[in-house]
Amino acid sequence: MQIKVTTDHRYEPHCYREKDTIIFCGYFPKTAKCGIIFYKKDGSDPITVNLPENCRIGRMYAVRIQGIDRAYDRYRLLSGGKDFADPCAFLVYGLEDFAKPSPEDRIYGRVFDISPADLIERNEKSALRLRRNDEDEQLYLLHVRGFTMSPSAGVERSHRGTFAGVIDKADHIASLGTTTVELMPSYELISREPAGPENASAAKTEKELPTRCNYWGFKEGFYFAPRSAYASGDPCEEFHEMVSCLHKRKISVIMQFWFPERYPAALILAVCRHWLLFYGVDGFHLIGGRLPAESLAADPVLADAKIYYDTLDTARIAASGGSQNLSLYRDDFQIAVRRFLKSDNLSISPFFGEMTRVNEGCGHVNYLADYRGFRLADSVAYEHRHNEANHENNADGTDNNLTWNCGVEGRSRRKTILRLRRRQIFNQLVMLFFAQGTPMLFAGDEFLHSQDGNNNPYCQDNAISWVNWKMEQNALGQDTLSFVRFLSAYRREHKILRQSRPFRLMDYKAFGFPDLSLHGMEAWQPDFSDYSHSVAMLYCNLYAKEQDPAFLYCIYNCSWESRRFALPTIQKSLHWTVVIDTSKEGAEIRDHDLSGEKTILLAPRSCVIMEVRGKYRIASSEQRTPF
Repeated sequence: MQIKVTTDHRYEPHCYREKDTIIFCGYFPKTAKCGIIFYKKDGSDPITVNLPENCRIGRMYAVRIQGIDRAYDRYRLLSGGKDFADPCAFLVYGLEDFAKPSPEDRIYGRVFDISPADLIERNEKSALRLRRNDEDEQLYLLHVRGFTMSPSAGVERSHRGTFAGVIDKADHIASLGTTTVELMPSYELISREPAGPENASAAKTEKELPTRCNYWGFKEGFYFAPRSAYASGDPCEEFHEMVSCLHKRKISVIMQFWFPERYPAALILAVCRHWLLFYGVDGFHLIGGRLPAESLAADPVLADAKIYYDTLDTARIAASGGSQNLSLYRDDFQIAVRRFLKSDNLSISPFFGEMTRVNEGCGHVNYLADYRGFRLADSVAYEHRHNEANHENNADGTDNNLTWNCGVEGRSRRKTILRLRRRQIFNQLVMLFFAQGTPMLFAGDEFLHSQDGNNNPYCQDNAISWVNWKMEQNALGQDTLSFVRFLSAYRREHKILRQSRPFRLMDYKAFGFPDLSLHGMEAWQPDFSDYSHSVAMLYCNLYAKEQDPAFLYCIYNCSWESRRFALPTIQKSLHWTVVIDTSKEGAEIRDHDLSGEKTILLAPRSCVIMEVRGKYRIASSEQRTPF
């Protein structure tokens, strides 16, 4: 077999066949004695091609290789006498079994039969380029395997735990008002050994522990390749079909990536560009220390991509004119809500701050639960972690959960406990959807999937982590799902809940009311003392260019006692109507008229949302009186 190697001039990672020529570009740890080893499907008859020095720039080789038969459809790289799987391979063979360690020498890259240009052209025909403001987004975080791995998901067996399973559930995702799906790590992981304990000091010895998997997937990997264990067929095609399916429903796709600190910024940029261009994903949630989130956001190719990160200099970003594609992703909102919900002292000011926070430089994400910590259902049933199944002596994960179990730790059949837990869950959902920013739901929380108190299931590839779709069918699950859909639609209907600029707390447009005003048990007299556990917020919809209803009045009573709140005085032609009361079995009430009432009694630990009905007349300057 006569093989000819010549220089190519395309310095982006790839390996594909064009007629009788293989075109390759890749990185090598050492620059001497570099080569490519090609294999047949069964791994037999390897052919080694040495790469000439004149085909190298830096640590990158770009070559055209003629004379390799089409039967050779996979490859490994050679550097300094050692062979290894190409870290930039677009698809990896040998890791198809989830969390099953594979011998390193049995991992290969794929030689594609389609060029990068053709892949990009295919993507452009089905890509969605929706530009939404952060405040108009609604995120849905899911783990591809855990989302449909349970038989209760109702998808065909071959689709369980795969990108195809996500396609099967696309209508459910859309029904929640979701604008963006966020995928936990779905790139191919380097899986050559089982995951070790997160807290080695708490474990006996690693040898004494049972084999556990890296279920979450926060690990270094083959960052250019979709995870083959998440595919029922061809991983590349199935991932593309999933993105296209969600795009058809006007749902964007965000990918999580964990990068070690040592990973070069140029490679991170290449990874993000690859997924955007080849698969049409719409953004990235970067996880890891000291990652170049702001630099990525400034890249021209990624100008339309959303970049989420947990550390952003919001003041500096605002001073430089702001960024349309950067968003802060951290647990400040969760902490503030949990502290206020369980009636902690000194919690009222942080709660108000998170409910009304609008960053002028970039967006921010609010969530009640994510993969770390308790699920939404468990946040009202557990105060302490129950991670015995992780085999780390229950020492892993945090025990600072900031949660209240409503009087009983864990499962309970007591009706008073169950009613209180339901109310606390509904309170949290109201807070999530009525807060400024981008709300995020973790898949399964919409119908109260539980992890039985495990707040760190990083190694649990089983029913603990798999979404239990049976919960969608029970009474409480159905009520919660219905309430989530109601709140999502209500948020979309009222722009005042989705502001792009901070509230001024003043009547700067002379409507007779501030854009947002604060109240307590007495109108216009909020209580922000250390021991306050309730607050009311009056939104003037006129500032959002909406007149029906002209006002929203949101009262949050997290006290353990009933509280009577005075209603702000409004024009005689208007009247207050309750639309949400979390103390009622049917939380979304709609049209509970309070005509003639000057106060409203709130049950302990409950939220009430009211609208004003009737046409509000803006008074002339002569008629206007101070409030």
